[in-house]
Amino acid sequence: MPEYQNNYAEQDKDEKQNRIRKAALEGANFEAVQRYGNAAKQHYVAYSGVDNEAGKQLSKGLKSISNSRVNHNYQSQNIKQQAGFSAEVKSVARKNAQNIIDGQPNKFIRTDDLGSVNDPLYDLIELDSDGQLISGTGSQMKFVGQTPEDLLAKLSSKKFQKYLDNDAILDIADDDYDLLMGFNGNSGIIDEKISLLQRQLTTAEQLGNNEISAQKQAQIAKLQKIKKNLRKSGLTRKEAIIARRFPKLSTAKDIVNIAGQAGQEQAKNGAKISGAITLVKNVIACLKDEKTPEEAAESVIIDTGTGAATSYISAFSGTVIKGAMQNSSFDYARSLSKSNFPAVLATTTIDIGKTIHKYFAGTISGSECVEELGNHGIGEIGSAMFSVIGAGIVPSSAPLVASIAGGLIGATLGYAAATACYNELHAALKEAETARVERIRIEKECEEAIALICQYRKEMEVLAEKYLARHILIFNKGFAAMDKAIIENDINGFIRANSDIQRLLGKEVQFHTQEEFDLLMSSNTAFRL
Repeated sequence: MPEYQNNYAEQDKDEKQNRIRKAALEGANFEAVQRYGNAAKQHYVAYSGVDNEAGKQLSKGLKSISNSRVNHNYQSQNIKQQAGFSAEVKSVARKNAQNIIDGQPNKFIRTDDLGSVNDPLYDLIELDSDGQLISGTGSQMKFVGQTPEDLLAKLSSKKFQKYLDNDAILDIADDDYDLLMGFNGNSGIIDEKISLLQRQLTTAEQLGNNEISAQKQAQIAKLQKIKKNLRKSGLTRKEAIIARRFPKLSTAKDIVNIAGQAGQEQAKNGAKISGAITLVKNVIACLKDEKTPEEAAESVIIDTGTGAATSYISAFSGTVIKGAMQNSSFDYARSLSKSNFPAVLATTTIDIGKTIHKYFAGTISGSECVEELGNHGIGEIGSAMFSVIGAGIVPSSAPLVASIAGGLIGATLGYAAATACYNELHAALKEAETARVERIRIEKECEEAIALICQYRKEMEVLAEKYLARHILIFNKGFAAMDKAIIENDINGFIRANSDIQRLLGKEVQFHTQEEFDLLMSSNTAFRL
């Protein structure tokens, strides 16, 4: 076999193995990305107040609550009161997200979103998988009082008696719950009060004071009822205040937390899949004396770790992407969110980053960089430039970058077409029925196709090296500035450096500072990736 064909065969073998590994990891990520992405979507809905997938407008979202009016003379009181509404929205999102992660079909909803605004008894209620109300699940959220003791006093007052009479669940801040109920083996405030009342009851009974005895018994019964009905809301007092004051930050933390859980779950699966694939590959390599047992063991360890890391990153990113797409206002994006697109997009993004890194590290040439980007599915540049295939079609007034890129994409398409032609013709040679005359013609066309491949490869090399070499200093400068900004926590510096690189690639920059980004996010202007 000629050397170039042998090289192609080896490259094709490695590429097939990589594709098998990548497909296996993406397939394994599908279920987790769908499940955790759906959970993340609950927080996108909680922030915006709109469930685009269900076509529903919530009565309140974290964003609208954060814009509520505040009387400067009573700022602290107003913020705490409004934080109670944020706690309701946040609690529903967290409970629903956890149910989705756990595979539970039931769903929590605010009574306000059911049309029962300011329900006298319940703030939240639970629905079954058919959307029917589940009896006995109504709850009242109480983020009141300055301290847990103050909260307990209010819950014990006549004003809150109606909730106890109707056996309503009382959702309170998680930190208040721990102190009232006790944790880590320590008795809670409620038990301590009950113990004190029981001692007082014993004394009253010994003295024969029936009135005091009845009073103490009633107080004990009420505290026991409160203790029975208390439930954690899913967030602390501090988290409720943060959700009211900084809804974006609060939402981002929850989404990152969910994405992190997805990444951790898939890292284990990724390690198993990559480990199994690389184990088989390396055992065969040992049997063929292509590797020593020590080399094979090292390869298994490296590939297993790489698979775990890749699965973590792709599941993490895929979860965030899936959640956002699932609540998109565009039908097409929501449809894509139900496919494996989020996981594939995340994995492709990782691969593209690796290719760019290899080029700047000098381990691959310019044409190899372009070929790898094409293989990894970077279709955005190709589609954007499809109308200007070939440098000659680009107007003379166009920027130099566009001219070179136009020629580059033309050469790339030519290379791909010639390669496809060669592959088809080569396959035709294997047909036993091919006539001798036809075979000679096909062989001649194969030679011409090979010549075209060599020609286009040379054109790609020249164009790619010319384009990338011309701008490598600017790329390096931009990446260095972005690294420096990350280290110094300079958000605006990072955005400026990123914008420089975007402009170099002919992109229109939508924002230049964090403030402009925030304004863009809060406006109706479409955000372009």
